[in-house]
This record gives sequence, C-alpha cells and structure tokens, in this order.
Amino acid sequence: MMTNCCWNQDLTSLSSCPNLREGDEPLLFDWKKRVLERCFDCPRFLEDMYQLRQQGESSSELLLLGLEKIRALRTENFDLRGDLEVRNREFQFLHEVTSSIQSSLDLDEIISLALTAITAGQGFGFNRAILMLVDADRQNLRGYIALGPRRLEEAQRIWHEIEENHYSLQEMARLFFERKIVAEKEKFRDLLELLSLPLSRVDHLFIQTLNGSQSRHILNLWHEFSIDRHQVEALEVDEIVLVPLKSRNRRIGLLLADNIVNRRQISPQDLQSLESFALPMAFALERGSLYEQLQGELGKVREANQLLQQQQEQIVRMEKMALVGKIVSHFSHSIRNPLMIIGGFARSLSRQIPEDDERRRYIESIVREARKLEDVLQDALNYSESLYPTFDLWDINQVLTTVYGSLLEDIDLAGISARLDLAPGLPPVRMDFKQISYSLRSIINNALEAMPGGGTLTLATQRIDQELRISISDTGPGIDPDVLRLVDSPFATTNGKTSGLSLSLCSRILQSHGGRLHIGNAETGGAVISLYLPLG
Repeated sequence: MMTNCCWNQDLTSLSSCPNLREGDEPLLFDWKKRVLERCFDCPRFLEDMYQLRQQGESSSELLLLGLEKIRALRTENFDLRGDLEVRNREFQFLHEVTSSIQSSLDLDEIISLALTAITAGQGFGFNRAILMLVDADRQNLRGYIALGPRRLEEAQRIWHEIEENHYSLQEMARLFFERKIVAEKEKFRDLLELLSLPLSRVDHLFIQTLNGSQSRHILNLWHEFSIDRHQVEALEVDEIVLVPLKSRNRRIGLLLADNIVNRRQISPQDLQSLESFALPMAFALERGSLYEQLQGELGKVREANQLLQQQQEQIVRMEKMALVGKIVSHFSHSIRNPLMIIGGFARSLSRQIPEDDERRRYIESIVREARKLEDVLQDALNYSESLYPTFDLWDINQVLTTVYGSLLEDIDLAGISARLDLAPGLPPVRMDFKQISYSLRSIINNALEAMPGGGTLTLATQRIDQELRISISDTGPGIDPDVLRLVDSPFATTNGKTSGLSLSLCSRILQSHGGRLHIGNAETGGAVISLYLPLG
C-alpha cells in the first residue's frame, strides 16, 4: 500500500517528516514514541487509516476509534492542565493576599488589601466591590466602603494609570490605603448610605444572604423583590454577587461585587474564587475590628488614668495650698493687730503734732507705710480665703456697680472720668460675691494707680456665647511685660520687690470659678483686663 505518512517508515533525518522539529532527534530511533507523539496528530496518518478502511482492512476501524478516543483524552488532558495552572495561580494569589491581610491589625489596611485584590486585574478582576459591615451595636448592616470606578471614563483613567506605572497588587493596595481610602468613602458616600439597613429587615435580600450560609449570584436584580427598588437603581447593575462574611458563625458583614463598567458576565468560577477568599477576609476583618475596639478601650483607660493622675496632683496642690493658706492666715492675724495699733498711734500722733513740726513728716511716713502693710496683709488674707469660695447666683451688673460706687470717691480725687457700658438683660452668674468684688476692686485700683495725672476708666459687661465678660480698661501707659509674666507667680519679684500678688490672686479666683483672666494692652494705649465667667 502506498502511504501518505511516514508512520511505517524508518527515518534517518528530521527533514523526512514535516511534524518533526529540532530536538526531536530521539524520535527518529523510537518508532512507537514517534507514532504516539507525532503521527496521531498528523492529517496524512488519518488519510492512510481511512484508505485502509476503504480497502477493507478491519483493524483500521478499531484503530480509528482508538485514535479518536486518544485525541479526545489529549484535548481533555490539555484543558485539565490549563485549569490546573489557573487553579495553581489562583491558589498562589489567595495565599499571597491572605498572608498580607492576616499580617495586619489595622482595619482600613485590611480592607484596602482585600478590596484591591477583588477589583484588580491581577486579582479577581471585578470592576467594583462594596463592603458592608455589621455595626458595633449589632443593630445595623452599614455600607462601609466601596472600591472601583463609577463611570467608564474613570475606569479608563485608572486602568491607564496602573498600566503606565506597572503597579503590583501590593503597591495598589498601599496607595489606596495611604492616599485614596478617604476619598473613596466620600465618592460612594451616597450609595453606602442608601444600601445601609437594620438587621431586623430579615426579609431583605442582603439580610437573608448575611443570615444564611450561601452566596448569591443574581443575574437580574430587577427580578428580585426582596430588595428595595431605589437600591437597585442606585447600584446601576443587573448582575451581582453577594457573599456573606462570617467568622465562627459571627456575622461580620456582606461583600457585593459586580462588573459595572465592562458588563462582563460573572462566571461560577468567579463566584467560587470569591467564596474561597471570603473566609480569611472575614477572620481578618474581625481581628482588625476587635483590635480597633481594644485600642479604643485602651484610649479610655489612658484618659481615665491621666484624669486620675491630674486629680491626684490637684489634691496634692490643694493640700499644699490649704497649708499655705493656714500659715498665711495665722501670720496675717498675728501681725495685723500690732500693725493696727502702730498705725493708730501714728495717726493719733500726727494729729497732735503741728504741721510745721519736722517730726510730723516722720510720723506721716509711718502712717503711709503702715497702711501699705495693712493692704499687703489684706491681700494675703484674701488669698487664703480664695481657697474656699462660696457660690451663689448674682447679677454681674449689680456687683460691678456696687464696687464702682465704693471707689467713686477715689476716682474723683484722682481726677479720672469713668464710663460704665453695661449690657442689659444679662443672666445671673454663679460666683462668690466677696471674691469677685475683691478682684474688681483690685483691678480698678491698679488702673487708678496707672493714671496719676488723670485719664479715663471704662467698665463694661458683655455676653459672649456661654460666658460673661467684664472688661476694665484705662488710658495709662499699659502693663509691663514683666508684670504679665508674674500673673501665675503670686510671690515672684521684680527688681527686688514683691509684685503681682493682686493679679495672681484675681487669676486664681477666676480659675476657681471655672473662668479665666485675660490681661493685655490696647492698640490705642492703656491696659485692658477682662474677666470671663461661665454661664450655667
């Protein structure tokens, strides 16, 4: 029989057979292997078999059947090998992504890695992924974040950026976590809010899927009556997959994925791959959520510990100040009586000595210095008493008017014009009348001393939000920066002289009232001292 194929011939070179290629030299000497690997796929070999059948060769029929079966098995084997390679790549990818999300404790970082894997071309290749999480109170399923383009133009820009920069999956996840997660939440904020719903909606498609154990592959959302119509409109897709995220039967959330841009049909393999990823993703999300809650509780513990430490320090300061107050009160009272006797006798002597007597000048000097000492002692007593305020509700305009009336004679003698600018209808404020009166009197006296040649004194009240402001301004030279520095140091010294006690005491009184003292100089000249008292 004349044959078209070389299957029944001895070959000496690769050129003897059109199916032999470089590297097939061993097949020249192995007839059986050459027939199995090359001849069975050769059209000429098939022609020879058909020719044998036409010639009545019965064995050729069996050979053709066997050959058909072998070729079918080869095709199936080729497909299986391709599927195996795909599965192997998928397994490696799942291992890589799972290892990454399991190594992180930050919830947003875990989500960034997971959603990037779902939407990236190197990953599962969905156009969009939407993550919904059960809230901390276990009452609602809330849209947390979505990743993907909303329109084709945006998708093309993203794909071009990825192709141009050759981003790996890890790089895309890192960029999303560091730069885009906040913007992505805002971009899908309306959609996420619209999809959120209470867990009590057990008849809803999302809650049904979350409560069940099976994923859902919806081919046409419009045919699903267990989802709200406005939610279907907002999703803008017909086909979608829903995958429940559970960890040890604990409901973590729901994953939605679709191909909103390219409208590629979702295959069973796509859903199976996503289901394989859902379990490690749920574990990672639960761990990240628990870590976030733990950090929150640790923050509360740290705040409580810090507050406790502050309170302990405050108690220690109060104990020290109480001791200082007792000592100051004891010495003030011990010195005050002898000092008043000295001052009284000096004033009596000054009245008895004629004005032209040289001794009168010395006696008047004793009277002045005794009065200064009495003022210092009064400040010290007030400082001691400021540690124990007695609060009640008072009309601040009335308090300021009373203090102003008590100093009116001194104001007139100093040649100073005073102006009151009191805001009407101010609410009563809780304060210690004696301490606030002392503060106002001390600040007004300081203003009078700052204007020995006369000037203008302005007293004003004003409500600013939840505070009452009492401002005392003068037209003197202003307050020296050294004095401003001494406000928090009641017994500090400047040029060897103790100063700043009255301002320090006023500041302490305001602090005990929950208020504050602001001291500054006006742009037009003069000092402006403001007392702020809280309302309510």
